[in-house]
Amino acid sequence: MAAADRAATASDRYALRGPASSRRVMTVMPDRGRVGDVSCYGSAGAGRCPGASGPSLGSGLMDVLIHLFVGLHIIGIASLLGGFLTQMKAMGQGAARFTPAMLHGALTMLVTGAVLVGLNQAQDYSVDNVKIGVKLAVLIVILGLVYVKRDEEKVEKPLFGLVGALTLANIFIAVLWT
Repeated sequence: MAAADRAATASDRYALRGPASSRRVMTVMPDRGRVGDVSCYGSAGAGRCPGASGPSLGSGLMDVLIHLFVGLHIIGIASLLGGFLTQMKAMGQGAARFTPAMLHGALTMLVTGAVLVGLNQAQDYSVDNVKIGVKLAVLIVILGLVYVKRDEEKVEKPLFGLVGALTLANIFIAVLWT
């Protein structure tokens, strides 16, 4: 194989052997999440790959599972944030408490987040481990605070506010860190 072919092959995410010495490369369209146009290179391909066919990155069982767990992850964050927002009035009066929905939402986020990382890595999708580590650390702090104070009738305003701020931070880390 020529040096140019080896260099291109090392940097390509999906590379399939085509006819003779050509190489067929599949690219994922970032705006649509599906396989884009196929380009070939190599001495025999000359820009075309006659007869080459490859796997589809469409909706398989793993993609369905990923979407299912993303939905469950969103339900978990909604439960955590919703529990916080419903206690905002009580926080103003100094009577806020951590609801079971907040604990269950945080636990749901932890479990579904771990499953999502595993499923995405199993599909060879890129996972930003630093981002996941930061989100996990924030979630563990939230879980620790909610779990320890779950049985108390009243939670101090700064502590309750911290859980809300960390929840929002976790949301913004997920959305804005690309």
